[in-house]
Amino acid sequence: MTKSHSKATSFEDESDNRFPRARVLVVGEDTSLAAAFFEVNASGGQQRIVLPSSVDLADDREIFEAVRMRRPDFVFNCMVESGVDHAETDSVKCRQINHDLPVNLAIACREFDATLIQLSTDYIFDGQKDIAYFEDDAPNPLNLYGQTRLEAERAIESLLDRHIILRVSHLFAHGSNSFVKNVLDRARVESELPMIQDERGCPTSIFDISRVVSAVIDQLHAGAGAYGIYHVGCQGDASWMELGECIIAHASQFEELVVKQIIGISGQSIKDRAERPRRLVLSTRKLLYTFGIKPRLWRQELAETVERHYAQEGVKHAAV
Repeated sequence: MTKSHSKATSFEDESDNRFPRARVLVVGEDTSLAAAFFEVNASGGQQRIVLPSSVDLADDREIFEAVRMRRPDFVFNCMVESGVDHAETDSVKCRQINHDLPVNLAIACREFDATLIQLSTDYIFDGQKDIAYFEDDAPNPLNLYGQTRLEAERAIESLLDRHIILRVSHLFAHGSNSFVKNVLDRARVESELPMIQDERGCPTSIFDISRVVSAVIDQLHAGAGAYGIYHVGCQGDASWMELGECIIAHASQFEELVVKQIIGISGQSIKDRAERPRRLVLSTRKLLYTFGIKPRLWRQELAETVERHYAQEGVKHAAV
């Protein structure tokens, strides 16, 4: 995750404004998703501030007090423990971030009349369905990561009426500790690059998620009242191998890479890897019909993400 720039930690006074903007509190100051959300253009109807990293997210009392002091209209939680394999070896941390934190935020939002926007995952499903998954399909997670996210969903639904849960798939970003950087780092030194070809999902960029969240906030603040669970993803599905091929193809415009061949492998061939669904395609029809938000092409999103990565690096590896 890349760190976000310093952001305001308190809302502006709008006591004389007849149409006050939505007050959006962003949790996860140091995450790339938070940085993307602040970068994505919003309408004039939002004030965005960040919850300072000094707030202990493992302390329910500190979370409650932080929300009480700021009284937001919306809380957007960008904190996600995304290490599916790491969740199996450090279940305490996984549960604290993916379950306990969302639950504590939901309790605070209920007390202070705020809407919680929480990310979830396609890994709550087992991937046995031949067609796209809809929001009301029965979950059956295969790993602890998916189980904790499902438990968080159910807890939020029971605690808080005003919630938006967004299930996302194959989330990618630019910058350090990202899938894009990992592929490029390996492609610079390895002539043959093994990548998983038998697991498919709907690739989604952090900027597309931010676009969706911003649009949903605008409509809810205007009185839409369409709370609940929604699937989010770019148009089309892909394997990790196809994502890698796309990254390398776009990267070749900026530098000459060592990699000559991408070799498809099975996810099950990787030792000590948590079980994952083979094919998970999420239907985004509900998001489109409810909020009018159309999905973007994943190839377009990934190309822009690669460009952002090189811009962040100062194109120091450029071959032209």
